Amino acid sequence: MQESRRWRISYVGEQMDRIKLNRIELTGSIGALDVEKTSSQRYWVSIEIRVDLSVAGKSDRLEDTIDYADVFAMSESLMRESNCDLIETYADRLARAVLERHEIAIEVVIEVLKPDAPIDGNFESVGIEITRTRGG
Repeated sequence: MQESRRWRISYVGEQMDRIKLNRIELTGSIGALDVEKTSSQRYWVSIEIRVDLSVAGKSDRLEDTIDYADVFAMSESLMRESNCDLIETYADRLARAVLERHEIAIEVVIEVLKPDAPIDGNFESVGIEITRTRGG
C-alpha cells in the first residue's frame, strides 16, 4: 500500500503519465451559424488523458489501462449525436464522459480544431482546448 502512495505522489503535475489520441478527424455539424448546422464539417480532435500507468506497465494487461479504441469510439459517437452550437460544449461533454467511464483517469485535456470554419481569411484552423479534472 505504501508503494502505491509513493507512485501516486510521483505522478502529480507535469510528471503524470498520459494517454494521447492525436488529431482524430471527425465530421459533424456543430456551430452557431445556420450553414454550420446544415452541412457537415471536419473537426480535428486531440485527447490527452492524465493517468497513473504504472500498474499497466507492470502487468501488461489492457484491463489496467484505458483502451484508446474505446475513447476513440466515444469521441466519434458524441460527435455523431452532437446537437450543440459550440465546440466548447462538445469538448466538455467528451471530457466528462471519459472521466465518468474510466475511473483511473485523473484529468482530461481535449483540443477541438475546425480547419474549415466559415471565416473569410487564410488559416490552418481555429479551435479550443479545455481541461477537466476528476472531482472538478
